[in-house]
Amino acid sequence: MKTSIESLQKEYRAIEGLAQRYASSLCEQIEHVLKENQIPLGVRIEQRIKAWESIAEKIERKNVELRQVSDMNDFIGIRLMLLFRRDVEKTCDLICRTFKLLEREDTVERLHEDQFGYQSFHLIVALPEDWLQIPSLKEFATLKAEIQIRTLAQHIWAAASHHLQYKREASVPAPVRRSIHRVSALLETVDLEFERVLLDRAEYITGSDSMPQDSPLDVDLLAYILDANFPVENKDSIENYNELREDLEHFGIKTAKSLTDLIVEVFDQVMEAEKKQLEEAKNDGYIGTSRRRSERGVFFTHVGLARQALAEKFGRDNWMAYASEKHSDSEDNDDFDDEFIADFESK
Repeated sequence: MKTSIESLQKEYRAIEGLAQRYASSLCEQIEHVLKENQIPLGVRIEQRIKAWESIAEKIERKNVELRQVSDMNDFIGIRLMLLFRRDVEKTCDLICRTFKLLEREDTVERLHEDQFGYQSFHLIVALPEDWLQIPSLKEFATLKAEIQIRTLAQHIWAAASHHLQYKREASVPAPVRRSIHRVSALLETVDLEFERVLLDRAEYITGSDSMPQDSPLDVDLLAYILDANFPVENKDSIENYNELREDLEHFGIKTAKSLTDLIVEVFDQVMEAEKKQLEEAKNDGYIGTSRRRSERGVFFTHVGLARQALAEKFGRDNWMAYASEKHSDSEDNDDFDDEFIADFESK
């Protein structure tokens, strides 16, 4: 029996807050999964609860028979916009393994020949049964959500084509069609060229162990050397190698050999400082690190260990004077973009 529009609206108001909490809980778990697997987002995860006006309009326009609001697959929506195309399929698989998968769709499979290249994976998920045994999650037993996964370039196309209403070629004015086809091709090329960048980067890193010792430091070679010389447990999911490269250059450490020699020379002192800082952190409420890292028995990240090496080699006073001057200079510079991105990635 068809439920009245008034009853559906009453149900919507009753579960709206619950749906918001469910969406936030899903986002928190997804962020954790992505960070653990080092999958970078282009922008923060988006979440929304479908507006009642949109639901009512859909019921009236399409004459949809709806038993209850929570039956709608897209009542709760979450969107992931990834930086790299290669991570889309991987992210889909991770989410499918983490949550209870109800439906899965690749929108490319339903494109007609007269439709442009909107591409996205749509997953309908619910919480796994064992999760629902946790008291704080039990209230979400009846809810599900649609998760959209796409690249940032794919999202640019989806957002622009939605705004322009250019989803089919027949909808596009003839004089505009060549331009819109170019845009579609260019955005797809962006994803493909980033794939090429990642492949070239991987090949470069693979050959890092055979590079000449006088090779100048770049961020990838720098990361390779730190990985090879410092304990893997200290490495964080996000490390600021670019700033460290500037720090090293200031103290004359500009090549692969000079960095390796520095680490070897002061390694014991650096690891002793690590132990001392870890003990102090436990006594001071984990200032300068986190409880999670401390429980793993580490304090410094790889970048932190390298900076500790500079302090050991060139003197703590010299290091502190440089760091203080650098911090003062950075406050005068317009580093909004870098700081905003770093702040986002650290969360």
